[in-house]
Amino acid sequence: MRTKLALISAGIIIGIGAAQPSSANDGFYVSGSINSTTQENNQTRNTESNQPLAGASGGPSGSVVDKETGIGFVGGIGYKYSFTNDFFVSTEAFYSTENAATTIINSVLVNNVELNSTYGIDLRLGHNVTDKVALYGLISATAYDFDSRLNYTFAPPVNAISATEWALTYGGGIELKLYDGLSTFGEFRIANDLSFDTPADVGGVISRNELNYTTLRTGFRFSF
Repeated sequence: MRTKLALISAGIIIGIGAAQPSSANDGFYVSGSINSTTQENNQTRNTESNQPLAGASGGPSGSVVDKETGIGFVGGIGYKYSFTNDFFVSTEAFYSTENAATTIINSVLVNNVELNSTYGIDLRLGHNVTDKVALYGLISATAYDFDSRLNYTFAPPVNAISATEWALTYGGGIELKLYDGLSTFGEFRIANDLSFDTPADVGGVISRNELNYTTLRTGFRFSF
């Protein structure tokens, strides 16, 4: 799915490259886009200790990794300012629906983690390569809102938590100006090492989850 979204993004940018030159305006803008988010969950469960990652003194730990991709929809509002003819800066507040989910079976414990939404504030610094094409880097304070459910392979769910973890997200992208005030873009976003501990199961065992996220985003910006 991520490969298809990347091809669609490239097709939009290449296919519209022949459009007549114009420039998007500085000032406020709104954006609408599609996310392809991959969630990677690495879970470590120490089966001989009630503390995660207790090491040799607590007995062996089992680590399991699962990775899945889901599609989401994004809306944002931001402000762009060109401080020279070649360079600009922008900030944007956004909210995205998400549906990436991973399921890990570690020994007899099953842990399902579902990413429900992301939101935050982006800061972009860009360079106008031509009058139509710009490249930019980004950093973002991003909140990842997810649910985690625990159960045994032979029993219904025994624990469930909802949590929000904030992370520093970084990435970059390309923006193509179509007409006055309208542009299309494609970008990648990465966040690493989000972690949380599950509630102790009936045996007193705590599992530690480390989450990594990679997102491809493509859409449009309209300035006004």
